[in-house]
Amino acid sequence: MNLIVQSAIHTRIVEIAKSLGNDARNLKSGDEIPASGLLDSAGLMELMFWFETEYDLEIPQEDLTIANFGTIDAMVDYLERARAGA
Repeated sequence: MNLIVQSAIHTRIVEIAKSLGNDARNLKSGDEIPASGLLDSAGLMELMFWFETEYDLEIPQEDLTIANFGTIDAMVDYLERARAGA
């Protein structure tokens, strides 16, 4: 599941970045997304909305942190914890 989820998240980030005039194709799974400058605040919100919709989750406000969503790897880890009920 990890590689499939990583690929889906990467693809969505590339799409959002492209709509903002940025090229995110070389983004690595461990790169910090906010620090990269590829997505602005609206792009980050769009990514979070997509993540909730795509994976049928409601992300609590307190979970919206760099530790949980700063990288693709962090998002995959968060999804696994959320699905496990942790």
